[in-house]
Amino acid sequence: MLIAEGSAAGMSGIVSQLTTGVTSAGLFGTVGEIFPFIIVMIGFAFGYKVLRKVVKGASKGKATA
Repeated sequence: MLIAEGSAAGMSGIVSQLTTGVTSAGLFGTVGEIFPFIIVMIGFAFGYKVLRKVVKGASKGKATA
């Protein structure tokens, strides 16, 4: 693990880096960047589930609406 010059070592250094590095703007910025990907994955998963149900019913000769 690399420690930058002038930074505190140990647990206090980790806590100080977390409290200064994690901000609401940074957190929501990251979430905002990955949100379109999450929406696409949810849509894909739902479509895949519906498609599997239709194919399963068709293989058994069942009609679904």
